[in-house]
Amino acid sequence: MRIAVVGIRGHGRSHLAAVKDWPKATSVVGCDLDAGVRAQVGAEFGVETCADVDALIRDRRPDAIIVATPPSVHATIVRVAIAAGIPVLVEKPICTDLAEAEELVELARARPVGFQCAFQLRYSGYVAVIDDLIARGELGTVTHAGLVQLSGPATEPGYMARSRVGGIFYEKLCHQVDLFRHFLGEPQRIMAVAAPNSLTQYEIADNVHAVLAFPGGRLGTIRFETRRSFQVDGTVSPERIIEGPEAGHFYELVVTGDRGTAVYDPWQKRIDIVRFNHRRDHRSELVRRIDLNHVAGADPYDLRAQDHDFLDRVTSGRSPRFPAADALASMQWVDRAERSLREHGAWIS
Repeated sequence: MRIAVVGIRGHGRSHLAAVKDWPKATSVVGCDLDAGVRAQVGAEFGVETCADVDALIRDRRPDAIIVATPPSVHATIVRVAIAAGIPVLVEKPICTDLAEAEELVELARARPVGFQCAFQLRYSGYVAVIDDLIARGELGTVTHAGLVQLSGPATEPGYMARSRVGGIFYEKLCHQVDLFRHFLGEPQRIMAVAAPNSLTQYEIADNVHAVLAFPGGRLGTIRFETRRSFQVDGTVSPERIIEGPEAGHFYELVVTGDRGTAVYDPWQKRIDIVRFNHRRDHRSELVRRIDLNHVAGADPYDLRAQDHDFLDRVTSGRSPRFPAADALASMQWVDRAERSLREHGAWIS
């Protein structure tokens, strides 16, 4: 099977590694406008490279295309692939304009051609564990999912330009909106607020508080912050470049029901199960600690499960497991969140 990856820096490199690891790949081509990137990545991965998508499709006719370019050009490349009848997996978001995303989904439906957006967290081991906890009733009736994420700021000039990424929900928080839909169903409304930016290199919000309201009073909440973490330890000489918890990074996802809470910690690679309402003294209790090193399923940043599943389905003529039409529903709520930010926290239905 002939596979092309368009955009081969950043996530594109991870997709190339995943594709090279897929046993049915007969040829792999990387496409990128940057000649230096083409030379470096081509040599590192042992793949052919090219610079032009139209020529790639015309001359090499890949059986599937993975798009990992900056989001601002997703739509152009996806449209070309769909027009050629080539199944396409595009990195999140589908694109930076909701109307264009809706158009692309309709074009793929009408063609028809396989079209998937890369929400790889749905393939993750921790999501499978939480799904199982919910299905077995261990948490009771789920009422809340919450994320606290403290991330290091992007430093490359122009990387967080609105014209490039669309907004903070498009770039960073679409995964979480998609997971909230996965755990809680369809929201009814959303609101998002941000304090004034502190980071001069950001054109989009560098902090967010958001609430998604679901039927029955259930909530999804997000606290996202880039200004707490750091990348350079200037208290020592020579300076150290560091990351992770030592640099103030933090990520915690909680899913809570009326019997207990699942607390996911990616740094410790574990899920803690906290029970309540079951003891006569009313104390909450840590009843189980799940070591994710021993759980089947992909690491959150391992793209192989997603990419291999997409390619397996292309070879067998099946539709994507998670079609772009479903991702579009998440992107519609992402777009509403961006509207709420512009309207200073207005509730958007």
